[in-house]
Amino acid sequence: MRSSIARLLFSSAKIRLETREAFEVHRRVIEWRARFSEDRIPDRAVGLDPVMTRVMAWTMQDWRRVWALNTFLAGTVLPRIELDFLPALACAAHVALLGPKAPSSIDDYVEAGASIQRFWLTATSLGLQQQPELTPLIFARYARNAVPFSSNLRARKRAADVARRVEKILGSDAAQRAVWLGRLGTGPVAKARSLRLPLDRLMVSR
Repeated sequence: MRSSIARLLFSSAKIRLETREAFEVHRRVIEWRARFSEDRIPDRAVGLDPVMTRVMAWTMQDWRRVWALNTFLAGTVLPRIELDFLPALACAAHVALLGPKAPSSIDDYVEAGASIQRFWLTATSLGLQQQPELTPLIFARYARNAVPFSSNLRARKRAADVARRVEKILGSDAAQRAVWLGRLGTGPVAKARSLRLPLDRLMVSR
């Protein structure tokens, strides 16, 4: 099972790293040269080694650099191995959380979030660490719902393939009800991570 999910993650990560739309999101949400961040992901928490982190910081300044690296130097291969494939093989277990039905309303997603939080806090209390593996579920849902998430037609075809593979691993019904996919294991406490927003930034004055 771990090898199947590792291959699934390796495949779905290619979509994440090759689409212009995902590039724009990554450029906004990563805070460079940071160990902690209140509202973004510090680059040290991404999971790449220091050399690849510096390469990523330079590449992410311009989509043309990303395109050239991916097109001529197989730029997605090492990040996919380091961030997706190897961690999926090395973890203790993979976990999928299923809702009573395929989520559709805001309430469905709020309830899913509460269940995920309870599961995560329980795992932490037991000395386990969890890491999300949401990319396959996201792209599979895009494919099932015919969402044109990218102008890259090859990426949309890959998403359809990801959807088929998710169904093969989880089963058709479970694949549609899945709200969370992640990996569990033990290891050292993270030295870099995103933080909560301080109270003064959460308060709204009228």
